[in-house]
Amino acid sequence: MVEFQGTVEPEQDTGAFESPFSGREAVCYEAWMKVKSRHRTDVDGVEVGGVKGMDKPSNTEVSWGLAESDEARRPFAVQDGGSRVMVDPTGAEIDITDHMGESVLTVGTGDSLSEDAHERLQTITEDKAGFESDAETWDREDETVKYQEARLEPGDTVHVIGAEVESVPDEWGHSIDATVTEAVSDDQFRISEGTESGIVRNQLIQFITGSIVATGLLLLSYPPLTRAGMI
Repeated sequence: MVEFQGTVEPEQDTGAFESPFSGREAVCYEAWMKVKSRHRTDVDGVEVGGVKGMDKPSNTEVSWGLAESDEARRPFAVQDGGSRVMVDPTGAEIDITDHMGESVLTVGTGDSLSEDAHERLQTITEDKAGFESDAETWDREDETVKYQEARLEPGDTVHVIGAEVESVPDEWGHSIDATVTEAVSDDQFRISEGTESGIVRNQLIQFITGSIVATGLLLLSYPPLTRAGMI
C-alpha cells in the first residue's frame, strides 16, 4: 500500500476530457440530472397529490428528483515533489465533492441542451471512460432539468491512499516514476480531492454535524421527556 498527495496532471497521451454540461476539463467526473416537479400540499405542508409540470398554484412545493447519474474516469499523473506517479482510478473510491457536486446548468421545459453539450456527451462516451450518454436520457425537452457535476481537474490537489504500485512500462518514458492501480486484495484504494489535513478536517465537521442532527432528532422523538426536563 502507498499514500501520497500532489498535483493532478493529465496523462501525456490521452489528456483530460471536457465535462459534458460545464465544458470544464477533468480527469475524473461525476454527473447528476434532476427533474423538477411540484407537489400540492395542504395548509400544514403535507403532500396531497403530484402536480408535476403545471403552473404553480397556491400551497405547492417544488422538488428536484434524481433522474440519471453517471461517471467517467481517466488515468492521470500526480506530481508529488520530485516524483511523478501515474494513477489508474479504475476501482477506486473517489471523493471529489460534497453531496452531488455543484449545479452547473438548468434547462427549462421546451428547451434542449446545446450542440456543444451534445458533442461533449458523444465524445466522453466514445472515449470509453465509463460514461454512457443518450440523447433521450440526458436531454428531456418536456421537463425542466438541472445538471450537477463533480470534477477532479488538472491542477487540483489530490490525496491517494492504498492500491498497488506497479513497474512503469518502457513506452511511458522516464517522466513517470511509478504507476498506482487497484489492489488485487481488499485493501482500501481511495482518491480524495484536497490535502490530507483538509480531508480529515472535513470528515470531522461531517461527523460533528451528523451528531448534532441525530441528537436533535432524538429530542424531537421524546417530547414528553423533553417537557419534563428529563432530557
